[in-house]
Amino acid sequence: MFNCSNGNKHYQLLQSIDNINSRFLNTEGIFVVDGPNNGDLDCSCVGGWIGAKCIDSSNLCEENVDNFNTIWSITSQNTLSTFACTGEYMGHASRYCSSDGKWEEPNYSNCISNSIQHLKSKTKLLAGASDYSNVTIILEDLENKTRDNNELRSGDLLTSSAILNDIAKYVTEHKDKLTSDHLEIFVSLCNNLLDDINYQRWNELIVQGSGGVTSLVRAVSEYIKAFTDVMDGEFSLVVAKQNVVIQIGMASSDEIIVPDRLKTSDSWISESQTEITLKKNTCSGLTGYSSTFYRSISRLFPKYLIQDGNVKSFNGSYDVNSIITDFTIHGTSCSDYSVIIKFDHLLDNFSMPFCGHWNFSALNTVYGAWSSFGSRLVDAAESYTICEYNHTTNFAILTSPGKTPSSHYFPLSVISAIGCGVSILFLALTILIHIVLWRYVRNDRTKTLMNLCVALVLSYVIFLAGIARTENKVVCSAIAVVLHYLFLTDFALMLAQGIMVVRMVVVIFHKGSIVNKLIPACWIVPAVIVGISAGATRLKGYGNQQFCWLTLESNLIWAFIGPALLVILINLIIIIITILTSILNFHLTGLKSICVILPLFGVTWVLGAFSLNDDLVIFQYLFAICNSLQGLFICVFHCCLNEQVRLGYSHYQRRRHASRMASKLSTESTKYVSI
Repeated sequence: MFNCSNGNKHYQLLQSIDNINSRFLNTEGIFVVDGPNNGDLDCSCVGGWIGAKCIDSSNLCEENVDNFNTIWSITSQNTLSTFACTGEYMGHASRYCSSDGKWEEPNYSNCISNSIQHLKSKTKLLAGASDYSNVTIILEDLENKTRDNNELRSGDLLTSSAILNDIAKYVTEHKDKLTSDHLEIFVSLCNNLLDDINYQRWNELIVQGSGGVTSLVRAVSEYIKAFTDVMDGEFSLVVAKQNVVIQIGMASSDEIIVPDRLKTSDSWISESQTEITLKKNTCSGLTGYSSTFYRSISRLFPKYLIQDGNVKSFNGSYDVNSIITDFTIHGTSCSDYSVIIKFDHLLDNFSMPFCGHWNFSALNTVYGAWSSFGSRLVDAAESYTICEYNHTTNFAILTSPGKTPSSHYFPLSVISAIGCGVSILFLALTILIHIVLWRYVRNDRTKTLMNLCVALVLSYVIFLAGIARTENKVVCSAIAVVLHYLFLTDFALMLAQGIMVVRMVVVIFHKGSIVNKLIPACWIVPAVIVGISAGATRLKGYGNQQFCWLTLESNLIWAFIGPALLVILINLIIIIITILTSILNFHLTGLKSICVILPLFGVTWVLGAFSLNDDLVIFQYLFAICNSLQGLFICVFHCCLNEQVRLGYSHYQRRRHASRMASKLSTESTKYVSI
């Protein structure tokens, strides 16, 4: 857009220079055009120039110089700008100007140093054993090129990883000439590439979908495996660098522990609690092993996770909260072994630990995904997690960020266990009292109450006995299905209680009983919901390695949350209607009923909504206390404070007294007749 003036009038032109009959353009960007009525106009660009176009400044990404001194010129919104890589680099760099006129991070994954590209072409020529000297030369040249080099582009890291993979494949086929010097050079090269100065470049590869460090990690695993295969006899070799520690060896002992704390006492790994233990149950001969500890690549893996057979994005639900470790065994026949890893947490205030390993061959992925297959959570504390695996690969612990600190797990679990036990006791007492006084308290509401008490007892018993039975997946899924059904039944019966109350308060003249239809529906409808959910998901989402319940990460959880929230909403409306009706009609019966029915309405689950915010731990305690003591509240309000129950008890006592008196008179009469 241009602002133009002829001294008296001002104009705005929305055209490019090419479409204007311009006669003069000075160094300040002001030019003269033929205006209306053949008058001259002095015009200037309001925004900025892009070629021959004047663009509104609000839609422009301003000129910017990045960390590699590349000058990105003014660019219009929603435009991908590309430049040829400068200096000794080949390829091109790109950068996107977003819709709000802001530059995104530049992409240098296609910029590759000429010297590194030359080394890559040399690895393609490796063939027979005679080329082994070339391998050493390539590794040494690449190690020199990457040492303390803050000019490496992300394309250099990607190409260097490809070189290491080519070399790893070559030495796998020509192991006989491997030496410890080769291993030293290889580890030094990996250490250079994983230096902190390259962290942003690795992260750029994650953003661009190029797999991050996965290619490098795979090369390391394959290379050190080949090295272990050529060693004879018992030995232990440690190569410790600033960013990576590798320990390889062969041992005959039944238990192998890495890292060796004596040989790594001066390394960064000595400050970490992370430790790997191989327990050999059925193995013969020497066991070759290799282990790698990476200091700072936890955030440089693609954020994908295999759950219920599907690959899903983390979406903030999980984060890697430990260093990455790699452990592999070689050269022995082990039919039964376990790998136990103690992971030192990187950050606090995380929960729901997930024992993970990186599956390079995950379906529907290019570079792999995190998986929990073949793992078991052994122990979890504030600062560490212990996992057990029945296989070897790259391992890490995944946790949910910003969740309840694990220091609250034990007290919350104790409160829930004690509360559930107390509830079961008082629910059983409530059922017993109503059975004894049934002829005096029998009505539609007490029928619904008895069904609710039975459902709650079953829920609490199965919850206490089965919520942690995660060792058997089939059993765990079955428990999760039963709990899903029982909890939905609980809420359905709570809704039935609400319907009975509003019918009693609002409807003056009742036309028959509805309980004979209402109660069966409360048991059948939840079964339909659970049946559809289980069938549609094929039980995926029912139980995981932490608990036997609907997994929070799956959409299946809404098959419980949806109906539960609906019941709570309806019962809240019923409470409001009952209060308003009672106030308008000056009836205290309705208000009194509210105090009695609150424990039955599931309203305490509103606290559960607040308990999802883990900064408000107090609500988690309130939620655990109120819901686990629901049975106690029911007994107090529906037995101790219930007038109908008290009257029924009085009738019961009088009846018992009358029965005893009749029995006594009968006995005395018999004695008199006999005399």
